[in-house]
Amino acid sequence: MEKNLPKVYANPINKPLNNNKEYFYSSNNETRKKLKVNIPEKINEIFASKNHVYKSKVRIIINNEEIETIIVGKTSNNLLTINGEKININSIEDIERI
Repeated sequence: MEKNLPKVYANPINKPLNNNKEYFYSSNNETRKKLKVNIPEKINEIFASKNHVYKSKVRIIINNEEIETIIVGKTSNNLLTINGEKININSIEDIERI
């Protein structure tokens, strides 16, 4: 069983190549921004989790301050805690389940 493959044309290179030079540029003037976390998506994942039946203990970061609380529900703009507090979703920087 002999397979004859088609011939491939290879264009000859008649000039010197110098594409292997290395360049490096560095600057310390750049400020790195935090990655924007999709808070509504993370909140929806917490409420859709198998571990969330009625309440979930979470750690919320607002203005570089950590709050550990238990959330029981949400409205369009707020998270509702077991203590009856409302936390504005737009002010949340990060949220994670504990």
